[in-house]
Amino acid sequence: MKIIVQKFGGTSTRSIETREHMYKNIIREHDKGNKVVAVVSAMGRYDDPYATDTLLSIVHTDQLTDEEIDRLTSIGETISTLVVKSELAKKGYVVDTVTNAELGILTDSHHQNATITTVEGKHILDKLKNADIVICPGFQGYSQNGKITTLGRGGSDLSAVAIGVAIDANEVEIYSDVNGIYTADPRIVPDAMKLNYISYSEMLELSKNGAKVLNHRCVQLAAKHDIVIHARSSFDESQGTYVLGDEKIMKDHLNQFIISGITGSQNEARITLVGVDAKVNGAGELFEKIADANVNVNVFSQALVGGGRMDISLIINDKDVPAVVEVINDLKETLQAKKTIVRGNIGKVAVIGVGIKNNKGMFQKVYNTLMSHDINVEMTSCSEINISCYIDRDDVKRAQVLLHEAFLG
Repeated sequence: MKIIVQKFGGTSTRSIETREHMYKNIIREHDKGNKVVAVVSAMGRYDDPYATDTLLSIVHTDQLTDEEIDRLTSIGETISTLVVKSELAKKGYVVDTVTNAELGILTDSHHQNATITTVEGKHILDKLKNADIVICPGFQGYSQNGKITTLGRGGSDLSAVAIGVAIDANEVEIYSDVNGIYTADPRIVPDAMKLNYISYSEMLELSKNGAKVLNHRCVQLAAKHDIVIHARSSFDESQGTYVLGDEKIMKDHLNQFIISGITGSQNEARITLVGVDAKVNGAGELFEKIADANVNVNVFSQALVGGGRMDISLIINDKDVPAVVEVINDLKETLQAKKTIVRGNIGKVAVIGVGIKNNKGMFQKVYNTLMSHDINVEMTSCSEINISCYIDRDDVKRAQVLLHEAFLG
């Protein structure tokens, strides 16, 4: 029995017209003789009646616990499962649904952004014995104590891959309103090209660095279990982009370009501690306290400046600035910094591709392209497949266009 998992987002479920496109994709696989597990999101976006943000808008969220908010926001996906089942059944197909408990997605108790701990597919597989199509609510699971949890932004992508792992699906198709993964955001870079294939590692870097096509946690899970993801459009039957193992990409020479993608973000900030006492392990204690505050440090550098002093700079998400400043103030006596400089309005542009590690001069080309167009590079970070430059927020979109032209034009 060949099983295809298909995930459909709010743009696919929002109306009768968009759902007809969704049904064509489900029926196509059904007519090939495949079993289909469809993972559906809430219907539409604010202010569509049953969208997640609409549900949140009708309550005073500050008066609800995180657990109660998860109960509320999971309702949109539950409604979608029943709407989809009723419409497909009316077309004559044998369809079943699963409840939250039957999903088999067990999580921790971190409501609104839960982490999956285990997944089992017994209930779904049992239903596939009698039904050709099973509809599942996305975005949610349940904790050890039986409470409904939600998986955070992009959670339906994650639950689709988790279900694919649990039922040993042949493929997981992620449907959206774009027809694949591009070398850049086409809304920013008009000459962006669609990729036929991309490796897990490249897709993970793109997702973590600003690309919004796939949730990075779903890519991590797919890579761990070697689940093929097919990112494609609900409204276009053409092939999208396959996300595959790095070994297969290299073995079959499926990658089309040295660079697979250029992306950017505009929500960074830089904090510099000037003249920190270098004789104590201030940096170690600083990062321990930052981690305790649930803040991720994206880039870190330190440089000795003489006189037993050093400068420490770090890049973080701009929303985390207050928490980090509070940590720095708490460690004032230990660090003995002469001053702290907070620089907002920082953005990032990232050049990503497996070809970076095998081609000389890649960093030089990125750096020179930006500097030659009067875009000042404030900090950088590099790996075998990622060159990231931190620049002024207002330059991020222009930088993506310039780098795409330099590498892929």
